[in-house]
Amino acid sequence: MITKKGCSKLVSLFEGEHIIVPYMIKLICWLGVLVIASEQSCINTGGVAHTLLALGATLLVLLIWRLLSEQGVLAFNIYERLVEIRDLMARQTQAPAAIQPALRDGD
Repeated sequence: MITKKGCSKLVSLFEGEHIIVPYMIKLICWLGVLVIASEQSCINTGGVAHTLLALGATLLVLLIWRLLSEQGVLAFNIYERLVEIRDLMARQTQAPAAIQPALRDGD
């Protein structure tokens, strides 16, 4: 049974009120980790030195992949915070401002 609250979340998802790209970036990040790790198991055909080099390269690639994925998520988190700040400022400008200038004209 779909509740009214659950239905409103579904409707807001399709109306574009929420950004879903950060969730997609996280999914793509984990899929990339699986692909990179599976390539490591396919490459591992040499001796000990080759295996250690391949393992080190794989760890480096995984780190870079994670950093790039987090940058994408960070960009969308910054956007959401900016929207919150905009909404807060819009509510504050509706109230009468009691700000006085620091210096008078004659000073």
